[in-house]
Amino acid sequence: MVRYGKRYVRRFPLMLMFIIACFILALPIAVVVVAVKQMRAETVICPHCGKSFKLIGGSHKCPKCRTRVTRTSDGRLISS
Repeated sequence: MVRYGKRYVRRFPLMLMFIIACFILALPIAVVVVAVKQMRAETVICPHCGKSFKLIGGSHKCPKCRTRVTRTSDGRLISS
């Protein structure tokens, strides 16, 4: 028990409220980070099937043919 103002309360509810508050604050931040990554990703054309999609993080699977498209260090697109 911890003294909180004029009364005593248990620690568990306070810790639980803190964890929930942190989760509520972290969730919108994570959503914004993912949205910014998707907005900044470049649009590429799959060398295998010709489908246009966003290349996130230098490597991503094509949504149509499911082959992995990767941007190499010299700028070429390869599918594997």
